[in-house]
Amino acid sequence: MRVDVGTRRAAVAAEPGTTVLVIGGEPGAAGPRSAWEYYYAAQPAYDAGDYEQAIAIAGEGLRDWPEQGALNYQLACFNALAGNLDEARAHLEIALANDERARAWAAEDDDLAALRE
Repeated sequence: MRVDVGTRRAAVAAEPGTTVLVIGGEPGAAGPRSAWEYYYAAQPAYDAGDYEQAIAIAGEGLRDWPEQGALNYQLACFNALAGNLDEARAHLEIALANDERARAWAAEDDDLAALRE
């Protein structure tokens, strides 16, 4: 798709000194949401011990980010805490393959204790 680079669009900042920068994307489209938004949205359910709800919320991100390491890592944690150990292992495998930080996280994360037993 060719976009006319001369096209001007406008944005208005609510706070003085705010800079708005937009790069790329389809005109009129706002997505997809960033993968981290899904696991942050699941945080209140996780904090409340409602791991199935945390899985449901964070799992929505897999539609756009099926291989994203940190999202799959969080889903591994939520599933391990919910007792869904096969699902936890599957998400952890994806996380380990796609995010070099995941191995260090998993080494000491109490959320994954059930996988170590």
